[in-house]
Amino acid sequence: MMLKQRARVLITVKASPEPSKNYGDTVCVAGVRLNNDGSGTWVRIYPVAFRHLDSDLKFKKFEVIEVDLAPSSKDARAESYRPNWETLTRKKRNGKFKTYDAEARGPILEKLIGPTMCDLRLGVEVDLNAQSLGLVEVRDLKPLRFEDHGPWSEAQIASMTANMSQPDLFGEVDTTPVLVAPRFKVHYDYLCTSPICKSHKPRILDMELSALQHRYRFKSDAELKAIITTKFHTEMWNANVRTYFFVGNFGDIVKRRNFSVLGVYRPPRAADYFSALF
Repeated sequence: MMLKQRARVLITVKASPEPSKNYGDTVCVAGVRLNNDGSGTWVRIYPVAFRHLDSDLKFKKFEVIEVDLAPSSKDARAESYRPNWETLTRKKRNGKFKTYDAEARGPILEKLIGPTMCDLRLGVEVDLNAQSLGLVEVRDLKPLRFEDHGPWSEAQIASMTANMSQPDLFGEVDTTPVLVAPRFKVHYDYLCTSPICKSHKPRILDMELSALQHRYRFKSDAELKAIITTKFHTEMWNANVRTYFFVGNFGDIVKRRNFSVLGVYRPPRAADYFSALF
């Protein structure tokens, strides 16, 4: 039996929801576990049926939550934990749930930058349970790559529909709309800071990308691509910011050598920002 541990976690990323046999659809959440000694360690929280949580449990990115976690019995990666959402607590300030602004989260995240993406991939080549979450610096970023996502399979739709139609202990049925597939899969194409890097071409699995596609679902393909490019390339890669990717690999052992981009950290380049951090 895995012992549960109370954890304070700075949420850094929420991945795009995917169909699930057991939960309708789930997301993978990752963040930094804040330790009593002031240090922080990466933590992956899965599964999270985020769209199906009560509204007061739907935490935001860069919010610090407290929740009981237990090491995953099905995933040997050190960062992987299973949550007990009945124990979740969120902090409020002036009537609003508190999130860490750039000045507050900067000192925490700066300590976790590295290793390079090349080094992370090499680590997994040696040990499939090696470091599976990281914050990697981007040395060069090429244009986004788009491909059609396509619809969910009949099996995926049937699984989501069947799961959500099952009444809970109180006889209530989940009325959350069935998850709609996004129009595009979007990939970054970038160089990390390794001197021997030839390029990385990961898919972006950021919930904000799925939300953006849903928000502008009535736009044409060209218009939607332009909106995505502005949000995930132009705003993320320019002379005013330093660009880092939150990355993580897949739980499936067969796919574990593949890392995806789960989010972007883009602190400003201003000199006064650095002096405020240290």
